[in-house]
Amino acid sequence: MKPHHLVIEAFGPYAERVAIDFDALSDEGLFLIHGSTGAGKTFLLDAMSFALYGEVSGERGVKGLRSDHAPPQAVPRVELDFSAGGARYRVERTPPYTATKLRGSGTTEKLAAAALFRVLGTEQQPVASRTGEVTREVERIVGLNAAQFRQVILLPQGRFAEVLRAKAEEREALLKTLFETEIHERAGSWLEDQARTAQRAIEEQKRHLAWLREQAAEEWLPFADQPHGRAEGEGASRSQDPMGAERPASASDPGTPTDQASLDRLLERIRRVVAACEETRRLASEALEQAQRQRASVVQAADRFDRRAAARTQLAQLEPQQPEIEALALQLAAADRAEALRPSLEADQAARRDLQDQGLRLRRELERAAAVRDGARGLPDAVVALGLLSLPESADLQDARTVLATRRVEVEGLARQAEEARQARDRAARALALQQQAQAEIAQVQRQLQLLRDQRLSAEAALQAARSAADRLDGLTQAKNSLAERALASRQVRKGRRLEGEAIETLRAAEQRLQLTTTALRTLRERQLAGMAARLAGDLSTGSPCPVCGSSHHPQPARSAADAVDAGQIEAAEAALNQANQEQQAAVMHLADIRIRLEAVLEKAGAAAEDPAAAIQDAEQAELALTAARLQAERLPQLERNLAEQGRQITSLESSLQAASTTAAVQERSAADAIQRAGEEEVAVAAELGEGVAPRQVLDSLAAVAQALETLARCSEADARLRTRQEQAAARLERDLEAAGIADAAALAAALRSEQERTGWRRRIEAFREALTSQRAILAAPDLLELPELRPNTAAAELAEVAADGARTAAVERHSEARGAEDDIHRLSEEHRRLAGDLADQEARSELLSDVANRCQGKTVPYISLQRWVLSAYLAEICAYANQRLDLMTSGRYQLRLTDAGGRGGRNAGLNLRVRDAFTGEEREVTSLSGGETFQASLALALGVADTVQAHSGGVHLDALFVDEGFGSLDPDNLQLAMDELDRLREGGRLIGVISHVAALRERIRSGLQVIASDQGSTLRVGSTAMP
Repeated sequence: MKPHHLVIEAFGPYAERVAIDFDALSDEGLFLIHGSTGAGKTFLLDAMSFALYGEVSGERGVKGLRSDHAPPQAVPRVELDFSAGGARYRVERTPPYTATKLRGSGTTEKLAAAALFRVLGTEQQPVASRTGEVTREVERIVGLNAAQFRQVILLPQGRFAEVLRAKAEEREALLKTLFETEIHERAGSWLEDQARTAQRAIEEQKRHLAWLREQAAEEWLPFADQPHGRAEGEGASRSQDPMGAERPASASDPGTPTDQASLDRLLERIRRVVAACEETRRLASEALEQAQRQRASVVQAADRFDRRAAARTQLAQLEPQQPEIEALALQLAAADRAEALRPSLEADQAARRDLQDQGLRLRRELERAAAVRDGARGLPDAVVALGLLSLPESADLQDARTVLATRRVEVEGLARQAEEARQARDRAARALALQQQAQAEIAQVQRQLQLLRDQRLSAEAALQAARSAADRLDGLTQAKNSLAERALASRQVRKGRRLEGEAIETLRAAEQRLQLTTTALRTLRERQLAGMAARLAGDLSTGSPCPVCGSSHHPQPARSAADAVDAGQIEAAEAALNQANQEQQAAVMHLADIRIRLEAVLEKAGAAAEDPAAAIQDAEQAELALTAARLQAERLPQLERNLAEQGRQITSLESSLQAASTTAAVQERSAADAIQRAGEEEVAVAAELGEGVAPRQVLDSLAAVAQALETLARCSEADARLRTRQEQAAARLERDLEAAGIADAAALAAALRSEQERTGWRRRIEAFREALTSQRAILAAPDLLELPELRPNTAAAELAEVAADGARTAAVERHSEARGAEDDIHRLSEEHRRLAGDLADQEARSELLSDVANRCQGKTVPYISLQRWVLSAYLAEICAYANQRLDLMTSGRYQLRLTDAGGRGGRNAGLNLRVRDAFTGEEREVTSLSGGETFQASLALALGVADTVQAHSGGVHLDALFVDEGFGSLDPDNLQLAMDELDRLREGGRLIGVISHVAALRERIRSGLQVIASDQGSTLRVGSTAMP
């Protein structure tokens, strides 16, 4: 993975947008990131880590990453272009932050956002757009997670110096922060939990086994005194009840079982009890069957005795009823013969009733027809002369109906003439109404026409006024603008003079600060020159020549004073001077700008500059006049449209007035014609029917008479049919009576009975005869002929059966209880057998878990926990890689060694470091190394960590590396060796960045980034690192 371009905006200490072109820095391969302490050098790498993974170093969190120096509307963001796996990518991220609302007041919380693109030339292909998805894709592309990336790309040499010098316990804590070994610690804890859980399971299993044995003893307890449950040779003993209290035990009670063998013996005992109960149940069942057979025999004999007695009683009751039943049978036979003639009798009776009803109906119809004829008008003479006291002859009735039909046709013609006259008068009425409506419309239109003509005169006057106002708009607008500018300028004069005073005060304060910072820098430089000897003496070492006198002997080197000035103080003072100088120049420019604007305002205000109130009042009056004229002029198009519309309305009303006059004249003529036609039709109808007689009324009366005559005709036909049917029914009845030998219809009616009555007689006769026959047959049965005279006693047999049934029920219940106890004891025994077998496996597993957990937690020999063992393996691998670097940096003198020597009981074993000195051939403590040697060892250790992490990440190779601080402790020779090692690191195109504020590195590394801190946020300067 190699970074190419980094953009930071409103992020951390960087308020403004800063950009870093790593490709330009990679020309040298080695570059320097320098600046004052706290300026934000390391934050650049945090920004790179945040862009890739959405995380920063452990000391910082993703909340609060927005720069406090940035303006409210600025959006914090980081953008990184990088390449990995032969492809180039661009990742963009925004942390969660609080933003000011665009509308209204208050703030709103913004969520984190991220996007990943693959860069193909000038195009970007989206890869992921959600924060978690982007992180997963980056981990897949780069091959490292966030923690591994920070370990490999950033080498915090200071922390590795702590790792080098720390004790084993402290080194373990530091290594835990570099490597994710929490899983091994959790694994040890998990194993301990599993061991404790397994032990608890064993104890619970044992308790459950004891409970099973107690339950088996409880099941056996009701049968402990059963003689069949005693095994041979068993004597009296004492046992414990299931609750643990001692109780006397019978000779057959084995007490609570203690193991599987005793459970098996208990099961054998209960099985013998079950067999004995089974034999008892069998004997009781046989006794019950014998008692049931005896009771059945006695009951059967008693039943035969009861049947014979009942038959004798029934027969004694039936024999006296026999004469009555025979007489009833004769009467039933006569009713059956009469029933065959019932249809003929009912037909004759029905015909007579229908003929009688038809006579009554005929008389009613004759009376109604006479009444209808008497009330009718315009009847023909033949209809008037028709006699209706009795039914007329069919021919006379038909002639009257024909003459009446002809008269109805004539009157219908007269009715049509009368309807035409009525319609003519309706038309005349409608024409008169329309003529009156037209006259009213003429009056309404005339009034509207006069009103519109008056309104048109007013509209013409308003239109003339609006045109005049429109002509004055330009002049009023110019006057208003001129007065408004003067009023505005007069108000700005006072503000400009106040700002001028404030700018003068700001300039004075800036000049004072510039003077103070100039004096402070001069004082610091004088003190720095005074302490230069102590600085030179600080770089002296035994055997090395003095850069001043050249001597390798340094008897009394100068010592630094308590208030010695270092380069950082000078840099800070210079930065303060630059800041003060910039503030003074800015104050001068600000004052000049304010004075220029004040002169422009005074020129615009003119005489109004001294009287702003009058200028404002004049501007307001001009504004009011302009507004009034504008409002009047804006009405001009509407007034013109209104005037044109009024003209169109007048023309339309004049046309409507002409049309209404024409309509009134036409309707008046139409009404006169209709009235004349109606009079002629009415005269013709009156001449035929008489004055005041309506044709429709005559038609209705004729129709009623015709309907009455038609009803009489139908009644005549019905009367003839009914007389014929009555004669036929009477003849048939007479023939049937003669054939049946019945005197007349009255005798037939007296013999008839209803179906229900005859059925009842028949059933009574049949039931009597069947009962008589049945009882006689019962008494003649063979099994009733030799019965005793006294009834057999069934109560004693039933009592014997009940006693036998009770004995059998008790035996069955006892057998069922014994079988249930056998099943329960068998189930408990088998479960005990299974669980006892599982207990051995559980104990073996528990012992294994306990041993492994104790070993992984360092509680047994060799007393090294799993986590410490893993850290020791990491440290050994780190030392192997580190020694390759350290051998080059120390010219083969030093090698780091991992030793197992530990503290008490070996609990600190596995993480102790020593250094081997090739010059002496001895190993010694790493704390004996000098400051420069410690830096070399810690740098080698840091590089070893990077190599180890890359090796454990599938051989991922990073084409960039950053080394943080630690160079200040090196003498020139060791610094050169360290620089040589960095040069070797950049071989193959790797980009190496050194983060330091050591001035000597600026002489050795020619290009880099300078981080400049200020009260407005940090900024970057990219280019040469040479000191001025």
